[in-house]
Amino acid sequence: GAPRRASAVSVVVALGVTLVAGALVGSASLGTLLKRELAGMAPADVAVTARGDGPLPAGLVQRVRGIGELDRVVPYRSSPDVRVAGAEVDGLTATDLDLRALATWADFGASAGRLTDAGPGRVVLLRFLADEAGARPGDEVTVTRGDRSVRLRVAATMANTPVGAGLLVDPADLDRLGVPAGPTGLLADVAGDDEQARTAAVRALRAAGGQQVGIVVTADDRDELDGQLGALLGVLLGVLGLTVVVAVVGVGTTTALSVVERTRESGLLRAVGMSRRRLGAMLTVEAGLYGVLGAALGLLLALPYSWLTVAALGQDAPVEFPAGQLAGVVLALAVATALAGLLPARRAARVSPVAALGAGD
Repeated sequence: GAPRRASAVSVVVALGVTLVAGALVGSASLGTLLKRELAGMAPADVAVTARGDGPLPAGLVQRVRGIGELDRVVPYRSSPDVRVAGAEVDGLTATDLDLRALATWADFGASAGRLTDAGPGRVVLLRFLADEAGARPGDEVTVTRGDRSVRLRVAATMANTPVGAGLLVDPADLDRLGVPAGPTGLLADVAGDDEQARTAAVRALRAAGGQQVGIVVTADDRDELDGQLGALLGVLLGVLGLTVVVAVVGVGTTTALSVVERTRESGLLRAVGMSRRRLGAMLTVEAGLYGVLGAALGLLLALPYSWLTVAALGQDAPVEFPAGQLAGVVLALAVATALAGLLPARRAARVSPVAALGAGD
C-alpha cells in the first residue's frame, strides 16, 4: 500500500545486510587464508630439528613417540642443496614431509593443482619457484642435487610450504637424489591444550634429545595470530552491527507512521470482519517482509562485491561463503523487523473501527 516507504526501508535494511554479509564473507575468506598461512608457518605444535645440517640423533624418533605428552609425531628428511632447472634460485630445500600425516592437513591449500596428487614421481613447488621455472601443474621439471637429477611432474603449487621447504617430494624421489636415509627433523602435537601441557612436552623433548636438537614451540605464534584476528573481526562486526540496529529502528518508525497514515484502512478492515489479532498479525508480517526484502537485496549486492573484493586482493585468497551465517543474518533481520513492527501493530489493533473510520473526517 505504500511502495515508496517500503522501498526506502528495504534499501536501509539492504545496506546493513550488504555490509554485514560482506564482512562475513571477507572474514571467512581471510580466516581460510590465515589457516593456510599458519599451516605453513606452524604445521604442528612443536618442531624439532637437528643442530647443523645433519640427521637427528639415532633413536630419537622412537623415544619421542614414547613421550606421553606428545601426539602425532611426523618425522621428515630435508636436503638444503637442491636446484630446479629454469629457476635462478640457490639454496632450495627439498623435503619428504607427508602433509596428510599432520593434524593441519585440512588447512593446507594449493595455489594451483591439487595436493592430493602428490606422490612418487610428482613434486609440490613453492609458488614463486614455479613462476621462476615457468612450470604449472602437469608440467615436468628437472630437480638436481649434486650430480644426480630426476624428472618430476608438478602436482601442485603452494604459496607457503611448511618447514621452509621449496619442494615437497616423495621419499623415494629423495632416495633417487641421494639424500641420506636419516630424518633431519620431526613435527609433533602436544596432547593437551594448556600452557602447562606444552611446557611438559618441551621438557620431555629436551630430556630425549639433549643439546643435539633445537626445539621450537610454533603453537604459541599460531595462538597469538589467531587472537589478533579474532579481536579485529569482532570490532569490525560490532561496528557493522550498529548499521543493522539503525535499520531495524527505521523499520519500527516507518511501521508506526504507516499505522497512523492507514488508520482508516485499518478501521475498514475491522469493520468488514477482521479481528484485532489478525490485523496485528498482518501489520507485523508486513514489517517482517521489509526485513526479508531488504536482506534479499543485500545478499544480491554483497555476494558479488565480496567475491570481487577478495579476488582483487590477490595472494591466492580463497572466496568463502559462510552459508549458515548468511542464512542466520537473513532470518535475524526478518525476526528483528517483525518485532520492530509488533508494538505499532498492537496499537492499530486496539483502535475501534468507528473511531478509525472517522479519523480522516
